[in-house]
Amino acid sequence: MKILLIRHAEVAMTWNQRCTPEEYNKAVEAYEEADIVPIGKPQDTGDYEHIYVSTEKRAIQTQKQLFPTAGDDMVTQTPLLNEVPLNAYTDSPKSRPRWVYDLRGRMQWRWGSGQKESCSDTMERAEALIDLLEEKNENVILITHGFFMNVLVRQLRKRKRYEVFRGSTFVIQPLEKIRVMDREPHCGGCHHNCLLKNAGCMIGQDKARKAGLM
Repeated sequence: MKILLIRHAEVAMTWNQRCTPEEYNKAVEAYEEADIVPIGKPQDTGDYEHIYVSTEKRAIQTQKQLFPTAGDDMVTQTPLLNEVPLNAYTDSPKSRPRWVYDLRGRMQWRWGSGQKESCSDTMERAEALIDLLEEKNENVILITHGFFMNVLVRQLRKRKRYEVFRGSTFVIQPLEKIRVMDREPHCGGCHHNCLLKNAGCMIGQDKARKAGLM
C-alpha cells in the first residue's frame, strides 16, 4: 500500500491581518465558502486505485480540477479528512493580529478546551482513517488540509510500518504532496488473518496486538 497526501489548492481569499473575534469567525466562515485559485495543470492518477477527499469545498474543487478524469466510482468523500475546525479563542471585542487567533486557537485545541474539536478527537479521527485504508489495502490519494495532514503524518509514523517522504518541515503549502510507503507491504489474499499464513505481515501483527495475541 502507498499513500499520496495532497493539500488542497490555494484559496482565493485575502485575510485581514488584524480583526476582532467576531471578524475572525466571519473570515473563517468566508474561507470555508471561498473557491480555490484555478489549477492550470491537471494530473493523471497513475497507479493509484482510489481517491479519498475531504467533504469541504476547497478540497472537492481541488480533486475535480487536479484529477478531472477520475470517475465517480474512484472517488470517495469523507469527513475523516476534514480540516481541524478553528474559531476565535476569546469573545473580547479587542482587535488582535490574525496570527494570535491562529496560535491561541491551536493551543486550545491541544488542551482540549474552547474549540469544536479537541486534539484527542482529531487523533481518533486520523486513526479511524488509517484503519480504513489498511483494511482496503489500496494505493490511494488523499486530498485534505494542512493542519490535519500534520496530525495524520504523526499518527502514520507512530505505527512504525510507514516511510514518510516530505519536502517541507513545518508549513505545508497549497498542493504540496507527501508520499507514504509501506516498509513491509501486506502479504495479500488472506483478509488480514495473516499470522496463520505469513507471520511477517505488518497488518496481521497489528490486528494480533489489538486482539491481545501478541
